Amino acid sequence: MQNTVPNPRIQQSSEATVPSGAIDKTVAHVPISAPPPVIQHPSPAVPPLSPRMMPPRPIPSRPIRKKRMNWWLWGFLGMGMFGISTLMAGVMGILIIRADSDKFDPTIHLNPDDVPTRLKSIITTLNHGIAVTRILVMTPLSVRLYDPVTGDFAVWDMPVQEWDNWLVATPDATAPNGYRFDILAQGVTDFLMSQQSQHLDASRYLKLDEAVDQIQTAIRANTQATLRVYHRDRQHIVGAGETITSIAWDYGIPYLYIQQANNGISALSVGQTIIIPRADLFIEYPPIPNKRIEVSIAEQRVRVYENGILKWDWGASTGITSSPTWRGVYQILSHEPNAYAGNWNLWMPNFMGVYRPVPGADFTNGFHGFPTRGGGQLLWENSIGTRVTYGCILLSNTNIRLLYDWAEEGVVVEIN
Repeated sequence: MQNTVPNPRIQQSSEATVPSGAIDKTVAHVPISAPPPVIQHPSPAVPPLSPRMMPPRPIPSRPIRKKRMNWWLWGFLGMGMFGISTLMAGVMGILIIRADSDKFDPTIHLNPDDVPTRLKSIITTLNHGIAVTRILVMTPLSVRLYDPVTGDFAVWDMPVQEWDNWLVATPDATAPNGYRFDILAQGVTDFLMSQQSQHLDASRYLKLDEAVDQIQTAIRANTQATLRVYHRDRQHIVGAGETITSIAWDYGIPYLYIQQANNGISALSVGQTIIIPRADLFIEYPPIPNKRIEVSIAEQRVRVYENGILKWDWGASTGITSSPTWRGVYQILSHEPNAYAGNWNLWMPNFMGVYRPVPGADFTNGFHGFPTRGGGQLLWENSIGTRVTYGCILLSNTNIRLLYDWAEEGVVVEIN
């Protein structure tokens, strides 16, 4: 007799009982297999969960697809915007700080090699505008005028409305900020001519080409241009009692130069018009504005100025009446450790030539210390303060050494 094992997967009917050995047609499609072998365990087997105790299965639903976000793109854009804003803030900070500073430096340049690659193109684009702005914040552009004859200075300001259109920036890898700045010469020339007509008398003028070049150089170097004032020849109408010598003394021009300018005339008549050579005739070298030497014939003193401040004030001796030291505005022309004056057989230590008393001469009058004669005789040691020389300016040996080292060629010497 074959035993049957109830299959838990087949629901048992409570209405009918299937006889042993018969087949229930309602479940004929379900295979019936032998029961699995029983495995003995030390602990009692846990009974299976009944259908009521089984957890409910989740109802399957359509999966929800999440929208993908390009985080890398948003991150890149965010970093880019942050970088640009930081850069612009830095640029504005530089401009504001530099504009308020006396030490404004237009050579500051944003270097693309110092920043991430993604900002290089931005910086390259901005550099041109920044470079031009640096110049404009220095407005108004000022130029300083210097008259070596009078020693006076003046300042002309160029409003930005007049000169900003003159500025041209050209890329130049050799320039400190990557751009070379040029100005349109015609605009500057027009401005200088206008200022000249308003502020300079007819006897004084600017060399316009020279002035434009100096302003150009100053803009590139971020310095103030100093323009020299030049003088023209003058005319003099001879008055009663005047001679060539007296007129020459009054104008501060050695009389032989006045004769030369007037075809060698020797006699004058009242009402005659003669030419007086320009006052800066003896300014042969570019003048040095911050140094000046003044010689007082009446006081027999030498005063030395640096940056407008008195540096030294010494007693001195000038020329005797028959061979005077001539009034005028001159310059230091030369330095000789020990010069020889053949006419008087004098050796003059630390000699500095100042002016040529005779047109075209190869000798000059100037400064020197106590001279010697005949191999060692020292002259005029006790004569400081009186007129004893033959046209030069005598200083003590101590003072002449100081002046010799301090005054380079080009320093203006005014004798009155």
